[in-house]
Amino acid sequence: MDRVQVTPRSYPTNLIDKDWANRKLLFRADSEQFLGLVHDLKLRDDDVWIVTLPKCGTTWMQELLWLLLNNCDFQGALAKDQELRTPFLEFKYLVFKDLNRAFEPIEELKSPRLIKSHLPLALLPSKLWEGNHKVIYVFRSPLDSCVSRYYHGVTFGFHYGKSLHEYFDEMLATDDFATEFIEHAHEFYQLRNEPWVFYTSFEMMKKDLRGVINDVSRFLDKPINDQQMEQLLKHLSFAEMKKNPTTNHLWELAQSRHKNAGKETHSFVRRGAVNGYKDELKPEQIEKANARIQEVLAKNGVTLDELLLLNGPQDKH
Repeated sequence: MDRVQVTPRSYPTNLIDKDWANRKLLFRADSEQFLGLVHDLKLRDDDVWIVTLPKCGTTWMQELLWLLLNNCDFQGALAKDQELRTPFLEFKYLVFKDLNRAFEPIEELKSPRLIKSHLPLALLPSKLWEGNHKVIYVFRSPLDSCVSRYYHGVTFGFHYGKSLHEYFDEMLATDDFATEFIEHAHEFYQLRNEPWVFYTSFEMMKKDLRGVINDVSRFLDKPINDQQMEQLLKHLSFAEMKKNPTTNHLWELAQSRHKNAGKETHSFVRRGAVNGYKDELKPEQIEKANARIQEVLAKNGVTLDELLLLNGPQDKH
């Protein structure tokens, strides 16, 4: 999918003081009208948003959030595809390019709505910048995310016939991948102490899922009892998520119109490992990617461990 640099209608200058004019934002070509509609999107008072980059633990956190917002209705979760329970804001436009129906999935959703987006802060609805809606952000090691993106892209046809190493070399040939990962996360990391933002990482969820569940339930003011906690831990375990058809994006795959979609398939919930990239990428690829990442981290005055919450307890969560 070809992407170009885009300029939003306005920037969240009320939230973060930075040189927004030099913030490189990428989205699909010819999307100015769609992004304008997103910028002006009307929200409901009780909307909850989950924002991530792709393959950063989004589906995992989505399932947790939906269950908390719906009184731990496990039967309901197993009865309906996750994408229909908690729609992906950009999906319908990216697949069908139909502006008139782009927001149907969220408009038809009953409240409280849980809405997913991969857009960066500056391209999200400007109403979110007012701080009246709950936003959950999840980050993940860029290299683990990239490997996971590759296998997802193969299943959806975008990377069919291309090896992981070929895909990664092509990604490294651009100047954008490190900037996109780090700045997307860092902007929300800077907001982590705002009462309307919950910032966490895939790595934290792997390390202490029980703790993250407790923190998110408090953040949403959705208390759970001991029995519900144990049910959540089982439902959200890797083994259960991997075999659950409603959390493996089978509905989205059925909507895909790419000519190579489904010719080679990989489970959406595939390995779920931390640092799994180390035995899938070449050492020289890892070295080159890490050098790029370090450059962008230094420019933003933050470390990867900080963004991944690996430096011990955080200020708020």
